[in-house]
Amino acid sequence: MRLALGLALLLSMTPMIGEPPVPFPDLAPLEKEVGEQLAAAQQRLTALASAAGPRAQGLAAAYGDLGMLYHAYGLREPAEACYRNAARLAPGDSRWPHALGLLLQEGGRLDEAAAAFERALRLQGTDVAALVHRGEIARLQGRSEEAEDWLRKALAVDPSCAAARAILGQTALDRRDFTAAVKRLEAALAAVPEANRLHYLLAQAYRGLGEPAKAQEHLAKAGQVGVRPADPFADEIEALRTGERVRLARARTAYQNGRYGEAAALYRTVVADRPDRVEARINLAATLVQLGDRAAAVAELKEALRRDPASPTAHFNLGTLLALEGPSAEAREHLAAAAAALPQDAEAHRALAEILRNSGRPEEALAEYARAVAIDPADERARLGEAETLVRLERYQPARERLEEGLRVLPRHGLLTHGLARLLAACPDRSLRDGARARDLAFAVWQAQPTAGHAETVALANAETGDCAEAARWQRIALEAAGSLPGKIQEMKARLATYEKRAPCRP
Repeated sequence: MRLALGLALLLSMTPMIGEPPVPFPDLAPLEKEVGEQLAAAQQRLTALASAAGPRAQGLAAAYGDLGMLYHAYGLREPAEACYRNAARLAPGDSRWPHALGLLLQEGGRLDEAAAAFERALRLQGTDVAALVHRGEIARLQGRSEEAEDWLRKALAVDPSCAAARAILGQTALDRRDFTAAVKRLEAALAAVPEANRLHYLLAQAYRGLGEPAKAQEHLAKAGQVGVRPADPFADEIEALRTGERVRLARARTAYQNGRYGEAAALYRTVVADRPDRVEARINLAATLVQLGDRAAAVAELKEALRRDPASPTAHFNLGTLLALEGPSAEAREHLAAAAAALPQDAEAHRALAEILRNSGRPEEALAEYARAVAIDPADERARLGEAETLVRLERYQPARERLEEGLRVLPRHGLLTHGLARLLAACPDRSLRDGARARDLAFAVWQAQPTAGHAETVALANAETGDCAEAARWQRIALEAAGSLPGKIQEMKARLATYEKRAPCRP
């Protein structure tokens, strides 16, 4: 499912009278409630700065509070000016250099961010979040040993800090110490099981240790939810946000981090306040799919199209959802509308091709697959779909040519490698078979991803070469990997019986 795109926020800036000056943004383009929130904070600062003999501590707090609001809404320039003023007026308060460090790190200004966090740590040496941020910056700058020093300091203060262990795992990966990486990342994941991004890092570590099965297991669980240090100050900045735009941003973040219930609730509040917000309805539908409520998702997408009949994303998502129930005319119409509205979108043309093929319209499907490949030559699924459609049409030579061409463009892609291995092992046109090459290709795919289907293709390839005993051995491996799939198991057992009878056992 696709999410609708967010909107960029453009602000004009005017200087505020003060020493040193803080740029006040033009609040007119902002949502009403956000503008009112910022205007009130600006007025408080102006009044305090204009008062006779203002106390430095009170003025520092006013600058800091306004800086946090600017920070919350991504207004970096005035936020930075406010934080620097607050830090000058209250040099013993660690909050303001910490906040400045967060802002600068988010903006990619790593050297300045590192200096800001170090100032905060000189004032508050047990600030675990600052220690972790400082270690993370050192790692991003390629200084692994320095990063580990900061992160070990964080763990000395808080031995349960999962974020420190996770980044230590990354530093171990950076220097290819895969054993240490696994130990550290597994510890972080045990502490924060929902941090599924760690599975991707663990997959890399296990691959480095030469354990492809473990690597594949973790790769299958990988997601986008990371782990960060407990940082009350960052949480406070986040909590300041209000308004529709912020709810949409929070909903998107929740969705990307796998918190689908929270995302759906936020999108519903936006739709309730603004029923015409088609993007919010589309995103709500995508979230409902993740929650397993396809019927409600379909209803939201149909409502989105009622309000905006031309929305290509709504057409694409609705067509994709309906296609899951079968190749219906309604699904095909929506995907055709999406492809027409998005002529340079390879995925839209591929989705249309798939439903045309499954609807018994292979020639039209071939045309759409060809468009998808022309737009995106790296679209592996489109290349494979084109070849599979040619096989259905019994055009075996062109199918092989398409697969060979695909592997020349994408030489290490598993779908195409497996597709060609299958065709070379069991093509109905025996003149196109090449058992030895099929075996090599299939075994390479099996090593990368040991699934039942890949093992079965190794068996087919061995049968084509006449090695029936080896074919039977691999078919048993395939059966073991398949688990319990009643219909498929019977078919696989029948093929095993053929191999066990010995020659001839060619498929």
